[in-house]
Amino acid sequence: MNKKILFFFLFSLNFYSQSKYEYFGALKLNGDDKTIISYRLVFIEDKGKIEGYSLTDLGGNHETKNKISGTYNEKTKNLKFKEEDVLYTKSPLSDDVFCFVNFSGKVKLTDEKNKIDGDFKGFFKNKTKCIDGTLTLIGSKKIYKLLNKINSKIQKSKKVDNVTKVKFNPIHILDSLKVNNLGKDQNLSVFVKSDKIQLEIWDSKIEDGDKIDLFQNGKKIIDNYTVLNKKLGINVKLDSEKNIFRIEAISEGEIKPNTAMIQLIDDDKTYELSTNLKKGEKTSITIIRK
Repeated sequence: MNKKILFFFLFSLNFYSQSKYEYFGALKLNGDDKTIISYRLVFIEDKGKIEGYSLTDLGGNHETKNKISGTYNEKTKNLKFKEEDVLYTKSPLSDDVFCFVNFSGKVKLTDEKNKIDGDFKGFFKNKTKCIDGTLTLIGSKKIYKLLNKINSKIQKSKKVDNVTKVKFNPIHILDSLKVNNLGKDQNLSVFVKSDKIQLEIWDSKIEDGDKIDLFQNGKKIIDNYTVLNKKLGINVKLDSEKNIFRIEAISEGEIKPNTAMIQLIDDDKTYELSTNLKKGEKTSITIIRK
């Protein structure tokens, strides 16, 4: 057999042995019936090993992305995963005071009706106990199937105008939760290990003349830039352990508001976010070297 064909065959077997899963749902903290926190879980299961990330408080002021790892036993259907590191957060709190979710329970990992439901244990970064609770998560395929039915009824309705149909499309609303949107005076803290990062800036929708300034620790590094569909890539050296990148909207273009996509690349980790600003407003990203 040709070596290239053999390599491709073996690579394909390894690739398709991996299974990707996505869940949406909520966490409920013990002792507080009113505290329900939105939660998204995304991971790849490969030969019993789990790797991925979780998102808490989706779209909220304390949205936080955590790295997760764990195991899955196909015979016993036991799934274990734990949050072990903060990748980014909008919360002003230090990553040392975050309570990490540790879950173990029986789960049938299937494509259509997968669900994760049960108790979790909470631990701080130093392994000491914090608050426990319960989580209820539903597989994204099941959710999208339901939302497609709802959206179909909305789109066929003659009682709903076209603007409202677009604005309140349930699928678009759910998809928007997958992108970290930074609004006026918000700050996103990102934790990295490198002393150099790569920034990519582009307009993922229609080029409409959005313009931005970008500052690093008060020094302007991009001036009056018109955001295009083509990505602008820049390599940035981090000046210190804490670097503040401030984005200011110079104009909103033809379609309001200013919505520039920004991707931050740190070795093998990628962070993607979108600005949501009016003219003159600003938002920031604080990059912290560990």
